[in-house]
Amino acid sequence: MTDSTKSMRAAILVLFLTGSLPWLATRAEADGTFFQLDLTPQASDAVLSATRGKLSFGANYSAYETGWSAGVHVTRDVAVPNLGTVKIGPSLGHNDADSGVEPGVKIIAERYEPTGFGFVFLSGQYNTIQNDWFALVQVGNGRGLSVDLTAGGSDTYSEHSVAVNYRLGDGPAGLRAGYRFEADEVFFGLSVNTY
Repeated sequence: MTDSTKSMRAAILVLFLTGSLPWLATRAEADGTFFQLDLTPQASDAVLSATRGKLSFGANYSAYETGWSAGVHVTRDVAVPNLGTVKIGPSLGHNDADSGVEPGVKIIAERYEPTGFGFVFLSGQYNTIQNDWFALVQVGNGRGLSVDLTAGGSDTYSEHSVAVNYRLGDGPAGLRAGYRFEADEVFFGLSVNTY
């Protein structure tokens, strides 16, 4: 790790712990929990995230034919007026090919926009661990039906997908189905969203 990378990580950690980002206005975001599980015959992906006050927590696990990977992160949420929410904080990652846990920094930018037909949700994420990135565009009708367009990649993988989500009744649970283009496979899943 270079000295500049160490310095950047230390500065981000200080900002995270103190919440001192003076050039951005902050406000409390809604508390909630999100869980999603996607399954194919060859792979599975699970994501868990939660927000409590100005802190967000996340974990992910992926199993595939050649191995598995997992990660966790804690971020400090910062509301950017007229833009959305930026989240930044430390992360840890591990996979079956490595002998140890790798530290990193995760940055997330999100925006939820109500529309005349329902809503649009945008999310972009970057993790310094293996240059991992993820982008999501979700468009919904506000009555339980939504479509996800996603793209992601890292030093070791790349994927693009489309999924249709259907919320069950008025509760937080839903079913989903989609297609991964680079893996050329259909997946099915479920989600729980209390935001």
